[in-house]
Amino acid sequence: MAEVRRKMLHKAKLVVRVMSDKITGKIRTVSIFDNRTQKYWSEEQIGKRGCEWFLDLNDLKETLNWNLNGDASKYQFAWGKSSKKESEGVAYIFN
Repeated sequence: MAEVRRKMLHKAKLVVRVMSDKITGKIRTVSIFDNRTQKYWSEEQIGKRGCEWFLDLNDLKETLNWNLNGDASKYQFAWGKSSKKESEGVAYIFN
């Protein structure tokens, strides 16, 4: 099962790394990697798409899929590393 999920995640068009501030709850974009071009987006590209800050997980999902032309039904998100102040997460955006 994990292998199937891993293969599916490699088919994501964009991989978005985010950090969440545990005090404010706000989520900010750390990076966006484009699997199609195998390149990271610049801060300017991220800003132009309106994908810098999010209020919560629902806002994150809706904004990323809308602004990046993603299919919300295929959207995947997982929390990763965590400290006392921040949590890191990864969102996968699919066509």
